[in-house]
Amino acid sequence: MARLRRNALAPPTVSRPALLVDGSDAEFRRLIHDLIAYGHRLDACRDAFAAIAGVSGVQYEILMLLSRTAGLAVGEVAARLHRSGAFITIEANKLVARGILEKASDPADGRRVLLKCNGRARALLERLAPYQRRINDVLFERLDARRFRQLRLLARDLVASGDRAVTMLDFMLHEARAA
Repeated sequence: MARLRRNALAPPTVSRPALLVDGSDAEFRRLIHDLIAYGHRLDACRDAFAAIAGVSGVQYEILMLLSRTAGLAVGEVAARLHRSGAFITIEANKLVARGILEKASDPADGRRVLLKCNGRARALLERLAPYQRRINDVLFERLDARRFRQLRLLARDLVASGDRAVTMLDFMLHEARAA
């Protein structure tokens, strides 16, 4: 294992050699701060797009996901958005009540209910698309095709690791509270 360089102000926050530069976690900390800052920008853009569409941020996420499918069950939406099924059900029902989404039987399995975009949702997304194109082109202007593919793969892997870390953190919090 690489030797950790101790900083007089703070202990290192990682121990994996790949995340240390000359034994220091300073570059790792810069990465974390940059990712958090970028996440805030993504949230701000999502919330602005949602406001233009007249929906909440999570409802916007649901609409964007469903707009690229022929319909998904609540559990599938929840899994893809990394949210609970109960939360997605509540938010999707609000969109159904407003006439933006519809529920339909799954043609492959009549017992399953699918959430689907309807004409009103498509019109809303059509109105929103010019804003999304302009902003997303700026948000990701630093990426060429190769870097875009790399980022997509890295993001997928990091989300999976993030899910594992959150599960581990929940366990550790439980342990810490019990101690």
